[in-house]
Amino acid sequence: MGSPLGVLFANFYMVVVEESVFSRICHPDMYVRYIDDTFIMAPSTQDIETLRRTFEECSCLRFTVEHSKDGRLPFLDVLISPNTTGFDTSVYIKPINLGLCLNGDSECPTRYKACTIKAYVRRALFHCSSWDATHQELDRVT
Repeated sequence: MGSPLGVLFANFYMVVVEESVFSRICHPDMYVRYIDDTFIMAPSTQDIETLRRTFEECSCLRFTVEHSKDGRLPFLDVLISPNTTGFDTSVYIKPINLGLCLNGDSECPTRYKACTIKAYVRRALFHCSSWDATHQELDRVT
């Protein structure tokens, strides 16, 4: 696909853009970025729109905004929901996901099958903030 340095260059560019943006406007309440995906919590949608416009002014990129629906927002493959003390998290499954995976009867090596199972379990354990959500995800994948 692309160069192995692509992620490094993308991170570097975003840091330069962030420095320029946050020298012009104040930092939002919460700002989390993974390469080019950001999770922002701000007092109003107007503040988020101002931030988006400022990012576009300080770079050659176009930025899009996805607002929460019913107070829940997917970020990468984690579904984030607010609670009284912070956030609850669970595994986010896209609506178009058919639930298809590696067939256990396929002719691929056993280690591939074991790694697939381990990946689903690890994802449930690391992404879910409660045991109920973890069990729900494990039930979904079995």
